[in-house]
Amino acid sequence: MAGAAGGEAAVGRRAGLAAMVLLLLGTCGVSTAFGMLLLLPLYVQQLGGTEANFGVVLSAATVTAVLCIGLLIRYPGTLRPHTVVAIAIAVYGLGAAGASFVTGTWTPLVGIGILLGTAWAVVYTATPMVMSEMVTDEARAAYFGYLTGTQQVGIGAGPVVARVLVETDLGFRGTFLVAGAICLAAVALTAAVGFLTPDVRAARARDRGGLAPNAGSVPFWEAVRRIVRSEAVYSLAMILLFACIFTSMTQFQTMFARSQGLDYAVFYVTYTAAVIFSRFVLASMAARFDARLVVASAVSVMALAVAAFLAVGSSDLLYGAASALLGLGYGLGLPSVQARAVNVSEEAVRPRVLPIGGLLFQAAILGFPLFAGWVIADLGYAALFAVLLSLALAQAVIGWWRYSATRSATFLAGPR
Repeated sequence: MAGAAGGEAAVGRRAGLAAMVLLLLGTCGVSTAFGMLLLLPLYVQQLGGTEANFGVVLSAATVTAVLCIGLLIRYPGTLRPHTVVAIAIAVYGLGAAGASFVTGTWTPLVGIGILLGTAWAVVYTATPMVMSEMVTDEARAAYFGYLTGTQQVGIGAGPVVARVLVETDLGFRGTFLVAGAICLAAVALTAAVGFLTPDVRAARARDRGGLAPNAGSVPFWEAVRRIVRSEAVYSLAMILLFACIFTSMTQFQTMFARSQGLDYAVFYVTYTAAVIFSRFVLASMAARFDARLVVASAVSVMALAVAAFLAVGSSDLLYGAASALLGLGYGLGLPSVQARAVNVSEEAVRPRVLPIGGLLFQAAILGFPLFAGWVIADLGYAALFAVLLSLALAQAVIGWWRYSATRSATFLAGPR
């Protein structure tokens, strides 16, 4: 009996490892496609558009993305998370391929932007939900780091790969087709995760006597009320600010580099390397410290990085240093904040916390570029970096405030 149980456990571990690898490979695939589409603003320029026009393309999906993520929040157990991710990747691939058929003028890209933005919003929101079901509370921050680190590998590698491809006969249009093909492989990898992992929500439904997946959940507005009144609300606010900074720094980077005579590959390579280092190396070291201290320190580094972009000028060295600082702060801070939002929430509302965080993140990812594009077109990049610096400083204030509040509460409680 013991031998049989041990064998089943070993099989379970191997299946879990295989599922984790498949999830990360699929994530890397769609993220690479996303990174390749970061050259879309240059294509908008080629078709006669400006930063403000690209902001319109990117923000076109704001409403549809919010609606789709809202459905995930309202009905978190209707489909298994990996199924949602696979469907979203397929739609993203369709949008990437569709971009290759746009010629003459940039305006049809608004429709493509709706597909791309909505699909990526769902991918980014639902993928942590897949991971969350596969790990324990103690391991969640580390594995979120692995997941988002893998995403950054793809996001960083994508523009570099695309840069090589656009200089061949493929051009922008052929490059976007390649991105669509990569998504097909990512769909297959992600769909396979379901064959190797148990349906946790179905098991919970059986425990409730065969009720539907959503039957035992806290009502939607009650869950929102509990989350807003909990410690998780501070993490959600920081997630929103992370998104504004991330989308502005990544989506407009190719245009910024061109305006300064810089090589945008410097940003994507150094930023991505720093994110990977922070999530695969620093994260494990940071686990020994108070999570609030880690978050406060990380967002302070981000503020320093954004300030450094104001002094970059045309220096590739300063450009790389500022990009690396940004990657270190963002790479360590975001997964820590995401994990904390889940860990400080009641068990009954946890299925809704990540989708709510994803909703806030993606609403800012898609909506903020409309404002950022206007700022750049009318006032220049220095004005945009000043705005982003104010957001990063707001994060730092929240981070150090919550850390200080925790220390004070611990001190007042005294030894027990």
